[in-house]
Amino acid sequence: MSNISELATKMNAVYAKYKLDHTDILMLGVLSDCWEEERDVRVTDLTLKFGKTFASPANIHYRLTKDLVKLQMVRLKTSKDDARVKFVVKGCKFDAMDKYLGGV
Repeated sequence: MSNISELATKMNAVYAKYKLDHTDILMLGVLSDCWEEERDVRVTDLTLKFGKTFASPANIHYRLTKDLVKLQMVRLKTSKDDARVKFVVKGCKFDAMDKYLGGV
């Protein structure tokens, strides 16, 4: 099996189990790196980082605040200083998905 074919098989398995596509996985990968470094990630920071590379800012924002929250991969935490600022933190299903990806 070629590398491309193997990657496609993995991506199909992840989509079938968790309903995550490549854009979601890219965002979760960046978030995971930030969480490992114990850095807070604001919704607007991630939207600006990815909003011009492979999806529109509105699409990235929607995925973060609606889709990934609904899938329980992330949750949003309001800043103590400003109610308008939201931080992205791990959702209850993130670790299980991360573990699954290690075995796929």
